[in-house]
Amino acid sequence: MLKKVIKLFVILITLFYFDINIVNAYEFQNPENSSAINDMIEEIYDAKEQYEDLAGGYTDDVTIYDANSTSYWWPIGSSETTEINGKIFAKGDPETVRITSPFGYRKDPFGSGKTTYHSGLDIAGGSGLNSVNIIAAREGIVVYPTANVKNDCPSGSSQSSCGGGLGNYVVIQHSDGNYTIYGHMYEGSILVKAGDSVEQGQVIGKMGSSGNSTGAHLHFMVREGQNISSATVDPLNYVSPDEPRRSIAEGDFLSWLNGWEGHTKIDGNYYIVEDIGDGVRTVGGGVTLENNVSKFLEYGINVDNYPVGSKIPINTVDRIESEIVNEKRTYIENVLSNNSITLAENQIQALISQMYNCGNINGFVDAYKRYGNTEEFYNAWFFRNVMVGTKFEVGLTRRRNSEWTLFHIGQYVYNG
Repeated sequence: MLKKVIKLFVILITLFYFDINIVNAYEFQNPENSSAINDMIEEIYDAKEQYEDLAGGYTDDVTIYDANSTSYWWPIGSSETTEINGKIFAKGDPETVRITSPFGYRKDPFGSGKTTYHSGLDIAGGSGLNSVNIIAAREGIVVYPTANVKNDCPSGSSQSSCGGGLGNYVVIQHSDGNYTIYGHMYEGSILVKAGDSVEQGQVIGKMGSSGNSTGAHLHFMVREGQNISSATVDPLNYVSPDEPRRSIAEGDFLSWLNGWEGHTKIDGNYYIVEDIGDGVRTVGGGVTLENNVSKFLEYGINVDNYPVGSKIPINTVDRIESEIVNEKRTYIENVLSNNSITLAENQIQALISQMYNCGNINGFVDAYKRYGNTEEFYNAWFFRNVMVGTKFEVGLTRRRNSEWTLFHIGQYVYNG
C-alpha cells in the first residue's frame, strides 16, 4: 500500500509539470493542484502511521521518512560520502562554510560599479571545481532540471544567458511549501532530475562556476511558499554556518526529554548497548537498534554486529536521536497543517515526547478540536495515553502529567 501511495505521489507531481525557467522552475501554485498534493501527502502520512510501533520507531520499509527534518542543513556536503540504496550521501561536516557574498544589495562583482541585488548566498572554498559535494538542504521533490535539460553550461565563461545566469542548477520543493535552488553547478555533475525524491544530505551535484559566475562557488537560494522571485528570502533565515547540521532537538527540550529517557551506560566517548528488559537492544537516550537499522547504516554501523555490551560512539547515537525527534516533528506538523490546527512550540514538543515514547498521536485531532487546551482535553486524550491496566501505567502517568504541563503552560518539569 505504501509503495503504491508513494508511486502515485510521484506520478501526481510529474503531471503538474509546466514550462520551467529560473523564475518559476516548476508550477505548483494552481490552488487545485496544491490541494491535490496536500491530499496525497496526508494519505502518505496515514499509511506511515500503520508502521509505527509501541517504542516509537519505524520499520525499515518506510525509508521515505528516514531523512525527514524540520531544520535545513548547510547545502555543502562532506568530502566523505556513503552510498545507500543507490543514493550518495555526504552528511558529515561540510567541506566549506565560507560565505563570499551574502544575500541582499552589494557592489556589482562584474565591475559595473553599480549596486545590485543578490538573491542568494554565495558559498565558496573547499577543493573547488567539480570536487565539492552539493547536498539537498532538506528532503523534498526535485522540480528542475527535467530529463531533457543537458546541464552542459561550461564553467569559467561567465555566461549570463546560460541557465538564466544560474548555469547548471537544481530546484527542490519541500514539504513545508518552500523551494531551495542550487546554482552554478559543474557541467554534467547533476545527479537528480524532476520527479526524483531526495533525502536530506543526499548529493545532488558538484560545485562549479557555470552561468554568470566569477569563480567556483554555490549560489544558494530559498523561496518561501512559491517559486517566484518575490518569494526569495535570506537563506541565513534557514541555514547556519555555525550549526551546519542544525537540529530542532537542541537545548532545553532535548535535555528534558533525555531526563525522562535516561541513557545507557557510558564508557569514554561511547554508549554501551543494553537490553532494557524486553529483548530490544537500546543505546543512548532510548534509541533502539532494531527500529533504526537504516539510520545506523548511514553512519557505517551494521546493527547486526553490535550485541548487548558493545559500544557505539556517543556523537553518532545523539545525532540519530535528533533525527528521530525531527522525524516526529515533521509528521506532527503535517497532521496539524492538514487539519488546520496551529500549536505553540511547547505544545508541539509535548506531542513529540508522546510519539518518542508512545508511538502515535492517534485521536489527537478530534480531541483537540472538541476540547481545546483544557482539562477535558487532558482527560480525553493525554490520560488515555497512560496505557491504563498495564505495567507501564504508573510510570507513564508521571510522564504524561509532565507532558501535559509542557503542553498546557509551557514549563519543563518532572511531575510525580
